[in-house]
Amino acid sequence: MQTKNHEDRTSKGWLTRSVDVERAAFPLKITLILLIAMSVWTASAGAQTLIGASGAGWQTWNLAQDTDGNFIDLNSNGYPYWDVPFLAFGQYDGNPANKSVGWCMTSTGDCQGMGSALFAPGPLPFWGMLYDAASDTGGAMDPTMYFRTTRSSQSYQATLYLNTATNTQEINEFGWFQTNSTGTLNGTKHVIFRGSGYPPGTQTPDSVGKIVTFTPTQYFGFYYSDVSDPETLNGPEHGCYAYTIFTFNDEDCTAAGTPANGTGQGDHNFAIFLQQSPGQVPVYWVAGQDPSMCNHDGDCNLTVVRVRRSGSTN
Repeated sequence: MQTKNHEDRTSKGWLTRSVDVERAAFPLKITLILLIAMSVWTASAGAQTLIGASGAGWQTWNLAQDTDGNFIDLNSNGYPYWDVPFLAFGQYDGNPANKSVGWCMTSTGDCQGMGSALFAPGPLPFWGMLYDAASDTGGAMDPTMYFRTTRSSQSYQATLYLNTATNTQEINEFGWFQTNSTGTLNGTKHVIFRGSGYPPGTQTPDSVGKIVTFTPTQYFGFYYSDVSDPETLNGPEHGCYAYTIFTFNDEDCTAAGTPANGTGQGDHNFAIFLQQSPGQVPVYWVAGQDPSMCNHDGDCNLTVVRVRRSGSTN
C-alpha cells in the first residue's frame, strides 16, 4: 500500500557538516531519523523531506502466515526487493538462511541480531514501488533516494543496531554523502561508522550500540563501503561504494559492472523503513544490504542504522 501524501515532513530540520561521536548504552532511547528522497515523489513530516521516484511510496507488509505456518511476505523470494536469501555459516560457505533485513527487523528466522526482539522494530513500512502484501508481489527498489533538510545546521543522531558479515573481517563502513537538489551530485563522503577497513581487517569496526551525531548538508544521502569487493576504478583501490542513489554505485557494487572489467558483484542496495508513532517525530531505519547473489559467494553484509533528530525523545 502506498501513502497518498507526496510530502512527509519529519521533525524540525536536517543536517549540515560535522560529525560528533558519543557512546550510549544499548537499551537505546536512540531513534534514528533518516530522510529519504527520490527524484520526483516527495513525502514530508515536520521539516524533513524524503523525495522519491514517481510511483514510489511507503509500502506495508506483515507477518501473516499461510496454512502451513510460513510467512507470506517474508520468505526470501526477492519480493519485496530486500527479501533475499543469505548464507549462514563460515567464510564463503554454508546454507541459505533467513537473515536479510526483514528477518532482522522482526527478530525472526535466523536473525536475532538486533539486541533481541525487545529492540527489533517489527514489520515497518518500507520505501519502494507498489507492493501487494496479500499476494507478496511487486515491491521493487526505488533507485534514487536522498534527503533534504529545511533547517540549517540541524543535527541528527545515528545509532548502529547491526553490522554483520559472514566473514568478520569484512564489516561495512557506513556514512553520508553530499548531493544537490536534483540528486545529480556525488559529493564528499563522511564516515559515520567505521567498518573493518580496506584491505579487510586493517581496522577495528565500530561496535553495535554506538551513537554518532552528525550535521549534513541540505541535500544528502547515505552510502556504505563493502570492503570485501575491491574496486579498482574511481580512485585508489577500495571496497566498492553503494549509495542510496543507485546510479552512483561503483561498478563492482552492481551486477552490470563495466564492458572492460566484466560483471560486478551484484546490485548492492539500501532499504529504508519508517517508524511513526502519534505525537512523535518519525524515526527512519536505514539498511545497507548485499545483493541476492551473496547467497552464492557467502559475503552477505548487512548494516542497520536508526536515525532521529538530535534532541527528540523518541
